[in-house]
Amino acid sequence: MTYIEIVEDQETFELGIGDSKLNLRRFNAEVHKQIEKRHTKKEKNLRTGQWIRDTDDYLVNEDILDYIILGWEGIKSPVTGEDVPCNKETKQKLPGSVKLRILDACDADSITTEKKTN
Repeated sequence: MTYIEIVEDQETFELGIGDSKLNLRRFNAEVHKQIEKRHTKKEKNLRTGQWIRDTDDYLVNEDILDYIILGWEGIKSPVTGEDVPCNKETKQKLPGSVKLRILDACDADSITTEKKTN
């Protein structure tokens, strides 16, 4: 049998890209909502009286990446060839294609096949 699993806060997994390994966690809509709320301003339009929400999408994306990447091995500086630390600043310096793979892996469906026992 095959089951779809819910996203749990403590759920972590490893993603290998080449010789590098990233320790990641999945995120759900609630986490996204909390991060987005932190970076959204609500301002009143004085002319119309309507409330306008202004979200800084760059900061939202930055915090999501920081949330889902827990650690890594084998991420190196192209200048020194040395391993770089896993922190918010270096996470933002990952190539765009790598960020997309990470986001795709963390937002993917989790499906487990139950092994039959006789």
